[in-house]
Amino acid sequence: MLIQFTVENFSSIRDKVYLSLEPSRTKEHSENIIKKGKYKAVNSIAIYGANASGKSSLFKAITISLIMIRNSNNIQVTDSLPVIPFKLDYESRKKPSSFEFTFIAKDGKKYIYGFSATTEKIVEEYLYRYNSSKPTLLFDITENEDPKFNRTYKTKFEAAYQMNTPNKLFLSTATAWNVECTKIPFEWLARSIDTFTDVTSLSGVSLEKYRTDKNHEYIDFTKKLLQQADINISNIEIKSKEVVENLPFQLIVQDRVITPSEGKHYNLEITTSHTVTDDDGKKTEFPLDFQEESLGTQLLFFYAPLLKDSFENGKTLILDEIDKSMHPSLVKFIMNLFRDPDINKSGSQLIVTTHETSILSLNMFRRDQIYFTEKDSKNGVTDLYSLDEFSVRKTENIEKGYLMGRYGAIPFMKTGEVL
Repeated sequence: MLIQFTVENFSSIRDKVYLSLEPSRTKEHSENIIKKGKYKAVNSIAIYGANASGKSSLFKAITISLIMIRNSNNIQVTDSLPVIPFKLDYESRKKPSSFEFTFIAKDGKKYIYGFSATTEKIVEEYLYRYNSSKPTLLFDITENEDPKFNRTYKTKFEAAYQMNTPNKLFLSTATAWNVECTKIPFEWLARSIDTFTDVTSLSGVSLEKYRTDKNHEYIDFTKKLLQQADINISNIEIKSKEVVENLPFQLIVQDRVITPSEGKHYNLEITTSHTVTDDDGKKTEFPLDFQEESLGTQLLFFYAPLLKDSFENGKTLILDEIDKSMHPSLVKFIMNLFRDPDINKSGSQLIVTTHETSILSLNMFRRDQIYFTEKDSKNGVTDLYSLDEFSVRKTENIEKGYLMGRYGAIPFMKTGEVL
C-alpha cells in the first residue's frame, strides 16, 4: 500500500513535491479508504492540470525511480543513470534528483525508502522501518560520509557495501547479498506498483498476459468487465503465432506483434464476437476483428489484465491520461471499481492523470483524492497540490470551480494574431 511519493529536482519539478495517499481528517466517503493493519490510505487519486503542466513529469519520476531500483543489479560500472534534473536554472542542473517512497509492505510494517542521484552516481540512499511509532534506521548512506547501518545487520551490510559500485542502489545490492531486512521492502518496490505512461507499453504488457493465459482467466475477466461497462461483446478469441522475421519496431506495433521476455515475436489474432437479436427474437453471433472495435473498447481491453492483477495482488496501478479515447462514463466506471469493496478486496490503489472534469465531484471523491499540477510561467517550475488545501464546502461544484480557475491548474489562453 503506497502512502506517499516525494520527488525533487526532476524534469519540470524543481522544488520538493508530495503525492500523499494518507487520508486527511475529512470524514466523507469512508468507502474510499483502505486499511492495512493500523495504517490507512485512499484507494485512488485523480490528478488534473493543463497540458505541459507537469503531470507526466510526476509519473515519469515514479517510473524512472522504480526502473532504477528494479534494474540496479544489471547496471555496469560505466553506465549512466536515467535521472533528469530541472534544467531551467544553472544551480538545479548541478544538483541530484531525489525520490522517496513511503509504503506498507506485506509484513504490515511501514517503510521509508529514498535516494538521490546524478547521471553518474548515487549521492544518498536510506531505508527506515517502523517497528513502533518511531522509525528504525536500517541503513543510511551519504556520499563522503561514513555509512550508517542497523547494528543487527551490520556485518552483512558492510560486506554488501564493499561490493557495491557508485552507480548502483545499495538496496538492490544488499538484497542480492541476502541481507534479510531489505528483502521485503525491495520486493514491494519491485512488484507492487505498475506504471503506464503510454499506450504502446500498456498494450504490450497486456497482450503478453493474454498470450500466456492458459486457463483463460484474463479473457474471462475481460468479458465480464466489458459487459459490465455495457459493451456488447459476448466472446473473445485470441490466437497466437510466432513470427520469425526480425520486423521493424513500428511495424511490430501496427501488426499487434508483441515481444515477450524470452525475446521472441508473436502475432496475436484477436477476434471479438457480438450477439445481435433481430426483430423475430433470433440471436446471431457476428465476429469482428479487434481493430474494428472503438479505441475506447480497445483501451478497456488493454486495461483489463492490469486491473485483474491489481485487484488480486493489492497493487498500485498508475495510468497516465486515463481519459484518452474513452467516454467519461467509462472513466467513471474504472474509478468506481476501486471504490467497490466487493471488487477491491485486497486494497488496490489507482492513480491517474486526466482532463475529464465530469468525474471531478465530491459525490465521488474526497478532497484529499484530487490533486492539481500547475507550472509557473515565469520559471517553468511545476507545483503539485491537493484540493484539500482549499476551503471547499461539501456542496461546492468542484468541476465548475476548476473550469473557472478557482483552484488554478488550467491554461490561460491569450488572444491575438497567430499568423
